Amino acid sequence: MPVEFNANTQNHQQEGLFVPSYLTGKNSRLPTSNMKPMSSDVDFSKSPFDKVQLTKLLIDTLHEMGYAETAISLQQESGGIEVESGAVQRLFAAIKQGKFEHIDLEMLLSLPLKRGNLKTYISERNSNHPSSQGSNVESETTAMNEDDEDAMRIDNIIVKNADWNRFFSTMQKELTVLETLVQSMASFDVKALTSLLDTVEILVLINREVFLELMFDQQDSSLAVFFLRTVFRKFIQLWESLLMYQESSYALTPDALLKQMTSVLTCPFDSAELSDVWPRNAEKSRQLLIRSISKYIDPNDLVPRGRLLTLLSQAIKYQNSQDVLNFECEEDENMAANSSRRYNLLQDNSSTSHRISFTAEKKLAQNADEIWYLEFSPDGKYLASASADSLTDRKVLIYDVENDFQVYKVLGGNEQCVLYLSFSPDSKYLISCPFNEEAKIYDIHKKGEPTSINQEFEGAIIAEIIQPYDSFKICEGEGISNSTSPRIWCCDWFHTERNRGRFALGSPDRDVIIYEIASRSVLCKLSQVLNSNNTSATEPFPRVHDLKITYDDKYLIIMAHEFFVDTYDVSNLPPVRHDDNSLSEPAIDKSGFHLFKVSRLSVGKRMTCLTIPQVKHQYEDQSSLILINVQPHELQLWDFKEQILIQKYYGQRQLQFIIRSCFGYDNKLVASGSEDGKIYIWDRYHGNIISVLHGHESERPSSSARSSTKTFGRNCNIVVWNPANKNIFASGGDDGLIKIWKVVRG
Repeated sequence: MPVEFNANTQNHQQEGLFVPSYLTGKNSRLPTSNMKPMSSDVDFSKSPFDKVQLTKLLIDTLHEMGYAETAISLQQESGGIEVESGAVQRLFAAIKQGKFEHIDLEMLLSLPLKRGNLKTYISERNSNHPSSQGSNVESETTAMNEDDEDAMRIDNIIVKNADWNRFFSTMQKELTVLETLVQSMASFDVKALTSLLDTVEILVLINREVFLELMFDQQDSSLAVFFLRTVFRKFIQLWESLLMYQESSYALTPDALLKQMTSVLTCPFDSAELSDVWPRNAEKSRQLLIRSISKYIDPNDLVPRGRLLTLLSQAIKYQNSQDVLNFECEEDENMAANSSRRYNLLQDNSSTSHRISFTAEKKLAQNADEIWYLEFSPDGKYLASASADSLTDRKVLIYDVENDFQVYKVLGGNEQCVLYLSFSPDSKYLISCPFNEEAKIYDIHKKGEPTSINQEFEGAIIAEIIQPYDSFKICEGEGISNSTSPRIWCCDWFHTERNRGRFALGSPDRDVIIYEIASRSVLCKLSQVLNSNNTSATEPFPRVHDLKITYDDKYLIIMAHEFFVDTYDVSNLPPVRHDDNSLSEPAIDKSGFHLFKVSRLSVGKRMTCLTIPQVKHQYEDQSSLILINVQPHELQLWDFKEQILIQKYYGQRQLQFIIRSCFGYDNKLVASGSEDGKIYIWDRYHGNIISVLHGHESERPSSSARSSTKTFGRNCNIVVWNPANKNIFASGGDDGLIKIWKVVRG
């Protein structure tokens, strides 16, 4: 029933405030002068949340939303609860106003740091050693050698600005005090060392800001140079000495910071290279300084920026995660960044994620035997397949994605079954890795012998049979007979211009080689590089069953037969030579190439597949992820840099055979084949199954062209996603079929 209002609306503000009937039991007007806060149904005494912390969040958020007067009123009504402690307010006020001369060690020692306050340790130190010479820090803060050459030069030079004179002198005094503390670090406990490091890093940040303002705001480069040499550099050196005992949370190292500041002196004031260092005006730069210092402050004394919004966003994510059958897929990739989506904060939000499904669009039946490997080209225009056909050497077919998946090329010359395929970054070359010792390279656009394999298509393109552009064995050219050449089971290309035309091949016979297509030569064997770099190494090189190179060419990731995954830093591999002598001198100088092991992931179980995300741009949150198929019945997502297991995916069957998986749909999904012939697809982030597709469960159809009596299983051996079209992926199985799937959003 609609709420009734008093017909006499005149002077209603003077008469009282209207209260709806659901609050009073009937329509009512209460005098505003007699209004009292309504009793709350929430008993905060039993709440797991601190009432003061909640009030701080509200006051801080009101300020951020622009409701300053309301925030002040709430602060007064709450009894004066402050979002920032007095010490923090004084420091931030000095920074905002540019009054750096008011900042000293005493002010910083009053800060409530997240990892402990140095002032407490100093007080204990003075009380325990009241008579020890040089131990009284209060006297040290006022002591300074008047004969100090730098101080005299500062007094003589800086006569035009007394404020800078005071700041420089203060910093030199505090530097003397801190150096004395650092000299007595042997008596510090871990907490005191951490507090000392944080205090010094805050001073480094403040000195960095002063240096930048002298350069860009004051435009006094001579004074900036003098300050860098006499004050700032000494703080950086002091910081560096502390880092020998404690880890820093600051993004830059002392060397990197000093190089950055030195480069500022040599760059023009309007250089684009300075955009990350100086945000064009002092006000913005000081705000960035405050944000950096805020990370060191105890959250109880300084509410983190946007904290309430962060908590609300986490609540929304949690609510959406409870709907395990839905998957977050945005029509516009920039939707989240543009914040165009809105949520109702007054109720729990049911998931508004799109329901996602998958349909089989096409079935490719040109292969005569089991599909063991599939690979899309990086440009998404071609799909290569490798089958276990024992009747012909034409086991690899390349399909034209844009021409209805008609066969584009047939690759001849593969006598042995092909285990692995790899496209070059420019989608021109394809490598096939067979069971035996010889890998083959194909130029997929090379002209060849026509074949009628596409005759069933209307308006069919003419497919061609081509032979290898190049072939090689690992030990070729080293005086070792072909019969002893190591097998080649996997391959991946380098991606950057620095290493154009290079790729790595892994062998189960304990080696990885780097090959260069331009010189058609083996550049080096990593087992030899490791031995030359570390003559004391006793562990043999692992048996390599799969490998990947990250998209920045920095890391080589090796999946070993021995139940672990090793990551090596190959970033110092000498660049490709483009001079005339590059063909005659292909080998790498092993003494100048060092191979460093970054991490080892001890998986502890048999692995069959290793894959990395499809990276269009170098996103930080994906650049160190690897996906591993593990026996039995499991996929694992690892961060190889942090050496942590992030997620596990269950449901598919994998016990006897090589089953391969992939990232998909802009790396939001994980997909894998299975020994039950199905395709399993998971939400990468939450690990829940999005869909199970009936892909390759049927018995293999009989073929009059085959004379083999081989019994085939019903495995789905591999799933691959198109890197250029997130709505298309393919699967291959023991039924000899390739199925093309399409993502449907609804």
